[in-house]
Amino acid sequence: MELQELWRVIRKRLKMIIIITVVAVATSGILSKFVLPKQYAGTTTLIVIPHNSTQSLLTSMVTGQQLVDTYAQLVTSRPVVGGVIQSLGLNVSVTHLTKMITATPLTNTDLLTVTVKAPSSSFAAQVANEVALKTVSEVTLVQGQKNLKVVNSAINNPIPVGPKTKVNVAIALVLGLMVSAGLAFLLEYLDDSVRSEDDVKRLFDLALLTVIPTIHDESATQTSKDRPKRTLRSKARGQRAVRTTSRFEGRM
Repeated sequence: MELQELWRVIRKRLKMIIIITVVAVATSGILSKFVLPKQYAGTTTLIVIPHNSTQSLLTSMVTGQQLVDTYAQLVTSRPVVGGVIQSLGLNVSVTHLTKMITATPLTNTDLLTVTVKAPSSSFAAQVANEVALKTVSEVTLVQGQKNLKVVNSAINNPIPVGPKTKVNVAIALVLGLMVSAGLAFLLEYLDDSVRSEDDVKRLFDLALLTVIPTIHDESATQTSKDRPKRTLRSKARGQRAVRTTSRFEGRM
């Protein structure tokens, strides 16, 4: 399909494309702002402390980064998450709580951030701090030495982190344009009706001999206000004609 053909289809279905896109954007904005539940985040930071002082600085850094990656996997392990549920007395499953926890190693550092997203800011901070403590305890239990330490505890942050209205609206805008444009081309592909001379040339590749113009009936387009006036004028003309005929016959 050539560029001119694409533009012709878009121009023909432009109204439909705009309506679908506007509806998608408005729906996304309303859902993000008023319907979807707000999400709050509690974040705590841990640091890995290598204890082998005989290692070189480079080796120590590499070892620390490897440990950070290892501990990031340990944060969402069943012993840690199950211990958090037991300590806080939560009525949730391990799988459900695991989905709320995210462990992210900071690049080129020995730092590890643990983020918990929940519908309550206080709950998110409480769970994040407890996850950090349970992770430290688990590392100490497994390795026999305490080389993981909490350096920044989570606080109650009342500012929600989700849903992200601007991001959702932007995604809805792109999807609305894509879906409406695809629907426009589908309708154009299924439409085999002929309404203009351009359709004849495009569909049949035939020479156009003539075009029958549209004939408008003037009597059908008269308004209700015009019709009584014309009726009165006709009656007046008929009366004048009768009077003239009577006068002429009287003279005879």
